[in-house]
Amino acid sequence: MIKPLTSLRFFFAFFVFLSHLSYLKEDQNYKDIFEAIFSEGFLGVSFFFILSGFILALNYRDKFINKKITLKKFYLARFARIYPLYFITMLASIPAFYSGFKNLLYNVLLIQSYIPDSKIFFSYNAPSWSISDEMFFYALFPALIIILYKLSKFFKIILLAAFISLVLLLNFALVEETKAHYWLYISPFIRIFDFLLGILLFDVVLYLKNKKLKQSLFNFLEIGGIVTLVLFFIFHDNIPVSYRFSIYYWLPMCMIILGASSSFIFKETTTWISKILSWKVLVYLGEISFGFYLIHYLVLTYTIKFNGLIGLHIKSAPYAIEMFVITLITSIFAFECIEKPSNNKIKNLFS
Repeated sequence: MIKPLTSLRFFFAFFVFLSHLSYLKEDQNYKDIFEAIFSEGFLGVSFFFILSGFILALNYRDKFINKKITLKKFYLARFARIYPLYFITMLASIPAFYSGFKNLLYNVLLIQSYIPDSKIFFSYNAPSWSISDEMFFYALFPALIIILYKLSKFFKIILLAAFISLVLLLNFALVEETKAHYWLYISPFIRIFDFLLGILLFDVVLYLKNKKLKQSLFNFLEIGGIVTLVLFFIFHDNIPVSYRFSIYYWLPMCMIILGASSSFIFKETTTWISKILSWKVLVYLGEISFGFYLIHYLVLTYTIKFNGLIGLHIKSAPYAIEMFVITLITSIFAFECIEKPSNNKIKNLFS
């Protein structure tokens, strides 16, 4: 585990949480803040997809190349990690979001993101469309990691250029915002480019490790990545949303991941930002971030519905703090009582 990368997961999950505080638009005091800042929180999903490819390459690349792991063990580990909490949160969403057995079946099978219809890919626990994408990535990962390993550096650069070119082409071709939103943000067949970018990013880390570079480079990458992300964020209104759904944030996110990987390269946490991100409390928040991501939308929905039933109408920011705390506490419970036990039980049952 690279501790700084684990901690970063929570911060980007928090960005997604902010993007779903849409009720703030009803309050004139916070409408501008939401539209200028919070609404851009969807960028957290891009970070997760890139990081997912990077971490899987780090953990499994050598194991697949040297045949030290079977497909059964890999898929079982991925299923045990993702599905139990996903399934429970899906069940918890039924009272609020029931939309028929067919949509429920899509969600049970984790294929809702394959269908270009928002009534389907956003059905039940809406943020879980990204988990559908992740399972698609996991299914292809064993083949992808072997293919990419066999490619030369030159062909990997060509492949990356092809990803970028295709995404740019789609941005030009998909004029209608609804189609652009699905194909560039939701579709696993396009978002797999983010995942592949993460795998290729691990190759960059291995290259830098072999070059025995100075640690100061990683200070630059960390600080430069954060500064670049902030600058990209500041000027995002000047960029069409389709680009922001897809390729716009790739550069700062790659820089941040590379910078936070210094502990893998030097076998110790070296940069001052990584040292902060290695604090136990931040690492733990990163560990519960999967639960935080899956639970937050349900907490927002049920809190708003409950307050509506008792005659309170949420229109102010303090409720956001309340819902954040509830989500955080519930995520800790889910991690300790559902994620970890079910992960171990499933692995033991099928091993």
